Amino acid sequence: MAGKKHTGSNLPTHYECSLHGLVAKTHEPQLRTRLEALCGDTRAAHRELHHEIMCVPSVTTPVGPSRREDHALRLRIELDPLDPTNTSKATHTVCFLGHPEPRSDRGASVRPVTYANVISDNAPQFLSLLGYKFNSELVRKGYWFLYKHVFKIVVSQVYRLAEPGNVLSAECVDPNESWLVHVVADAMSQEQVPRVCEQLDELKQLFDDYVELVVVDHAFLENKIPYN
Repeated sequence: MAGKKHTGSNLPTHYECSLHGLVAKTHEPQLRTRLEALCGDTRAAHRELHHEIMCVPSVTTPVGPSRREDHALRLRIELDPLDPTNTSKATHTVCFLGHPEPRSDRGASVRPVTYANVISDNAPQFLSLLGYKFNSELVRKGYWFLYKHVFKIVVSQVYRLAEPGNVLSAECVDPNESWLVHVVADAMSQEQVPRVCEQLDELKQLFDDYVELVVVDHAFLENKIPYN
């Protein structure tokens, strides 16, 4: 299942294989109906609300090749969509998304990822102790389905915060209110990557009449530090 998390000290790196698409606001209901037919019924959908905080190294690496070794970390705060201000229900996850593979012959985008739950009342302070500082934030709202217990299909919209830290002030980034579609599956080793990519390439045919799922150019998925 996509998005597996670990809380131990030995955090394995696995490989996220994914496809992306964009759906107009007016076509989202048809896509949802299709997902309900493929994945179960109306109860198969899982609503989600994520507050994501981008963190970058507190100390700026000098200009040069060594900057490529710098990585941003994302603090993902999963909130209850029905009670977003109740932080007691929130879960905190530190997400490391590695550099994607540059090769173009895969049937999906591939990059190493590591997730770790933060068991702390102050996750931002934890990241500060790791040598990171706040850079930016966004909110993702939407829902997801699980197909064949392997493929996680996320349909969501991205929001900016008019008031820093206040998820209730979220405003949709896209004026057309389009929906992003992210289909993801995990390969637990490099050896599994080719087969998972083949399966994703086959899966996208099920959505030909609803959304065009594509392999995003690796340059758009780079884990770059937004140095000023």
